[in-house]
Amino acid sequence: MTDQSGKNIGDDELHAYVDGELDPGRRAEVEAFLASDTEAAALVAKWRAQNTAIRGMFGEAPLPERATDRMMIRKLGARRSRWTSPAIAAGFALFFLAGTGAGALVTRMLDGGGEAAFAQVLPEASKTNYLIYASEVRHPVEVRADEEEHLVNWLGARVGRKLFAPDLSSKGFRLVGGRLVPFVDEPGAMLMYENAGSDRLTVLIGSNPQHEGTGFRFASQDGVSTFYWTDDSFGYAMSGALDREILLGLARIVYAQY
Repeated sequence: MTDQSGKNIGDDELHAYVDGELDPGRRAEVEAFLASDTEAAALVAKWRAQNTAIRGMFGEAPLPERATDRMMIRKLGARRSRWTSPAIAAGFALFFLAGTGAGALVTRMLDGGGEAAFAQVLPEASKTNYLIYASEVRHPVEVRADEEEHLVNWLGARVGRKLFAPDLSSKGFRLVGGRLVPFVDEPGAMLMYENAGSDRLTVLIGSNPQHEGTGFRFASQDGVSTFYWTDDSFGYAMSGALDREILLGLARIVYAQY
C-alpha cells in the first residue's frame, strides 16, 4: 500500500497510527491515505474496536506503551487472578495488535541469554513439529486419544510434570493423540487436535529449569501461526494454520486449564 506521496504504508505503520505513535506530519499523511482506501480504513477500525473490546473485557487495564516492545508478567499471584490482572490484559492486547509477519511480532527478549534462547526456540520448535506431523495421515501421533490416560502419564513422566490433555471441544477440536518430541536437549510433549474440517493444531510443552517468569507472544511464519507463553520453568506453544484470533481463543482455553 502506498500513500499519495508514493511512500509505502505497511501494517506496522498502521498499527503505529492506531497506537498514536506517529509524528503529526506522518499521521496526517496516513489519515489522508485512509480517507481514500476503504479497505485499510476498515482494518484500522477493526483494530481500534479490538482495543476497546480488550479494555472492556479486562476493565481499564492500560495497554502496553508499544505493541512491539514488551514482555509480560513476573511471578503472577494466585492462578484465579491470572485473567483479571492488568498485565494479562496488556499481554493479550499484543496478539490483537501485532502484525502477521515474522518481523512484526513481539521481538524484544528479556535480559539473560538462557531465557532469550528459550523464548526463541519455543515457537520454532512448535512450528517445526506442526509442519512435520500435522500433515501425516497414518502416523501423526505415537499414542492415540483412545489411550489418553496412558498418553498423558507417559509424556508427563518424561517432561517432569503432571500433564493432561486440555479440553478444546467447546471450539470443535478433539484430541487426536500425542508423541514425545525433542525440546532444548530435553524431552518435550506434543499433543495434536483436529476439528470436523480436518484442521489440525498442536500443543507443545517443554521444560527449561533456567527460566523464570511468565511471558506471552505471537508469531506467524511459513503459513503457521503460533501462540506461546512461558510459566516459570515450563514453556507452552500452540501452532496451527488457523486465523490468529481463532488460535488465540484456543490458546486461552489451554492457558486457563493449566
